[in-house]
This record gives sequence, C-alpha cells and structure tokens, in this order.
Amino acid sequence: MKILALCCALAVMAACNTSSMSQSTTIQVSSSSSSFGAGFAADLNLFRARQGLAPLQANPALTRAAQAHAEDMARRGYFSHQAPNGPNGRSFVQRARAGGCAMRSGAENIASGQRSQAEVLTDWQNSRGHRRNLLGRNYTQYGLGRSGNVWVLKLAASC
Repeated sequence: MKILALCCALAVMAACNTSSMSQSTTIQVSSSSSSFGAGFAADLNLFRARQGLAPLQANPALTRAAQAHAEDMARRGYFSHQAPNGPNGRSFVQRARAGGCAMRSGAENIASGQRSQAEVLTDWQNSRGHRRNLLGRNYTQYGLGRSGNVWVLKLAASC
C-alpha cells in the first residue's frame, strides 16, 4: 500500500516583508539534481486552464529552492514546511529567497511517497488545501523539486 503523506497545505498568501530576512543565505542543492518537470508543467497548466486560470511558468529560482528543500527533507529524514535548522532557511519564504526569488506572496505544497509527477499532481488536486494552492489566481510561476519520493512545489506571484 502506497504511503501517502500529504502535509496540511500551508498557504501563505500574505505579503512578505522583504526586510525580514537580514542575513544572506546561500542555497545548497546537490549537483545530481535531475531535470524533470516537462510533463508536470503541461498537466499543471491543463488543470489550471480547465478552471479558467492562466498558465504558470517554470522559474529557475523557485525550482532551486524546491529542490533544495526536497533534498534537505530526504537527507535529514523530516517532512515539514518548517525546516529545523534548515541550511537554506527555516520557512518556505526564506528558502525561496535563498534560491534567488524575492517572493512577495506564494505557497508551498509538499508530498511524500508518490512515484511519479502525475501521481503527486493528482494527489495535490484531490487535497483541498493543496488544490487551493495549485489554483492560486495570483500565481504566475512555479518550481518543482524531488528527492527520491519527497516532492516540493513552490508557487509565487513573481520573483
């Protein structure tokens, strides 16, 4: 039986004060990060189009941040939107900034146990909070990260 560990959606849609992160953080991402996501982008944007929403564009900074968080969770064995002593920042906003995205509003979906992009997207679509994030009207960009079967999707209005 597949273990589905979808965390309660953390939809942080409020404006973030860019001065709240006074320290500079450099994101740490494995050089073995695989390139994937083309099918995910098409499926995500088809899902959004069916709801009357504009497509999202892949953003390299959000992708770096998502990948770094997926790798950190897999390496250190935790599953959370809050990274304890996170090398790339504790919160999803801090991690986005460490990846190079000075986001003002955004959201993060995480999942564990899914074996494919199609499977994780379907699970997020069927979860009320995650679905709300996928259908955020103000979001224009996304980044997807994966380490093993740990998934991170970061969504933002802009970087």
